[in-house]
Amino acid sequence: MKSLKRFHVVLLAVLMIGWAFDSMNSGLISGTLTLIIEDLGLTAEEAGRVLSSWLLGMLIGAFALGFIGDRIGRKGASIIALTFMGLFSWASLAATGWLDLSLYRLLAGIGAAGYMVVASTLLAEYSPAEVRGGLISFLESAWAFGWLIALILARIIAPSLGWRPVFNSSLATLALIPIIVVVVPESIRFLVLKGRVGEAEKIIAEAGLDVDISRIKEREKASLSELFRGVYLRRTVMLWIHWFCIVLAYWGIFLWLPHILYARGISYIKSLQYSLLITLAQIPGYWSAAVLIDKVGRKKVLASYMALAGVGSLLFWTATGDFEALLWASVISFFNLGAWGVTYAYTPELYPTRLRATASGWANSIGRIGGILGPYIAGLLIQTTGDPLYPFILFASVHFISAITVAILGEETKKRELEEISK
Repeated sequence: MKSLKRFHVVLLAVLMIGWAFDSMNSGLISGTLTLIIEDLGLTAEEAGRVLSSWLLGMLIGAFALGFIGDRIGRKGASIIALTFMGLFSWASLAATGWLDLSLYRLLAGIGAAGYMVVASTLLAEYSPAEVRGGLISFLESAWAFGWLIALILARIIAPSLGWRPVFNSSLATLALIPIIVVVVPESIRFLVLKGRVGEAEKIIAEAGLDVDISRIKEREKASLSELFRGVYLRRTVMLWIHWFCIVLAYWGIFLWLPHILYARGISYIKSLQYSLLITLAQIPGYWSAAVLIDKVGRKKVLASYMALAGVGSLLFWTATGDFEALLWASVISFFNLGAWGVTYAYTPELYPTRLRATASGWANSIGRIGGILGPYIAGLLIQTTGDPLYPFILFASVHFISAITVAILGEETKKRELEEISK
């Protein structure tokens, strides 16, 4: 790991804090959903609309801020993303019905997806090839800590003060912006492609990086049609199917999970405690993927983890007792979130610098279509069938579809330089 510098550790740490805030803002509504439904008098279908609005915002944000990241830079796009996320997530506490709550969640969701696209792209562009997959998987592991914080805040604040004060914590997101401004540099590859070679050389010298600027030769204008030409067509098809499936499954399951446990007859407080334990299983899931990704490879790990998450979904559907539900939900949590770590490492690797953030944003946005459908369909199925476990048939199916697609169409990229992969 000689190529790993103090610079990489600091960059990873700062981006992980932003990633944890992203997750916290996403998860606040999960831990308070039961109280929101009671306070605003929502049906399960209306609650599904609220949950899906975050994903609609993420669809818009992944595309828009990915595009902005390729135009003004990764750093500026990340600042815009954090601003949207923090301000509008905080504004959710003023909601009086499902419609205005959905609007606030949509606007905050724009920032949430935008941050993930540009942060993972920036880290990929700075990471040494031999540890790139592991670093990005560790970045993604911050999601588990952010979700835990959201559930802990809900557990501490909501039972006595209600759900609204929980959302005050969103303002903490804005405190990261001045740190990003001071500590995080712009992408070297982006600067070179924009003709700002002097700035790139200054960053390399100050950070002591081993980067050969002469290898960054792409200067032609990017075109979205490239996503569907040559070697990129197969990659795009694979990524879009996978992203659709993993996002549908994740958000359909985890936004509803505390309420599903509550609907099984578990008390509100105990359902949050169960959710905390299930979320803890995400951490070894992420870290196991981070260890395996640069040894076994992206393709094998991703296909295997998605398949095993599908098995967990089927077994959760058949669970009869609380312990079984806890066990199989933890299996889903371990493998689904481990697959997320691989996904964020894999996606930006498959495209050249001029397309990287835009292509990652498009894949992310296609995924958000699945994410919009997942929570809404889950709510609709729960309302029409009266069975809180019925949606897990759908969740198992999409996990298996993804696993098969990655196994057939996926391309291995471990320990290859970004310039080599993009040829």
